[in-house]
Amino acid sequence: MKLYLIRHGQSEANRTASHAGWAQVPLTGQDEDEARALGSHLRGVTFDRIYTSDLLRARQTHVLALPDTKAEVTPLIREVNVGSLSGRRVEECRATLGEPYREARRVFDFHAWGGENYSEFCTRILEFLRQTAQEDCESVAAFCHGGVIHGVLDMLFSGTLNGQSPIPDVIGIDKPSFACPNCGVFVFEFTKEKWKLLAWNLFGA
Repeated sequence: MKLYLIRHGQSEANRTASHAGWAQVPLTGQDEDEARALGSHLRGVTFDRIYTSDLLRARQTHVLALPDTKAEVTPLIREVNVGSLSGRRVEECRATLGEPYREARRVFDFHAWGGENYSEFCTRILEFLRQTAQEDCESVAAFCHGGVIHGVLDMLFSGTLNGQSPIPDVIGIDKPSFACPNCGVFVFEFTKEKWKLLAWNLFGA
């Protein structure tokens, strides 16, 4: 089974370098066009099942990219919950919250603001992957978020996905080393009880 994880198009929060978290942030006009262009690539793949995060930016990307398809909406592949940081610009948070904020971003722990920590975040992503792996499908699409995609990669590299290590407490990969652009497509495969990475940013430059 191949799982196509598809990051949503550029949202208004991306445009303003603000935290989005679980807020229902829409796409920008620019990435509405990019999401439609993404569809020209995705229409070459026959998906047995399509999922989307229940957040607006992911649902909009699905509708624009694959307008004649239906998707099952799930909260399991939401972005990390940043609590009361949602809507605040990253630069402003750095200036006013200082080192505790910078450390929270580094390890993905937003408990101080009523959000999730990394273990909680990965636990729900892992539940989605477990459910998906049990389905009798050849190709599955999931419209989701950059944090989700990096989380899957991190759990794969750490051995969590294949049962070799527990769910991580902090993010292990160097996120800047693995660019995850808006409308990027990232392909993972589950076969013989193991996950592996097939393509990173499949249609990207």
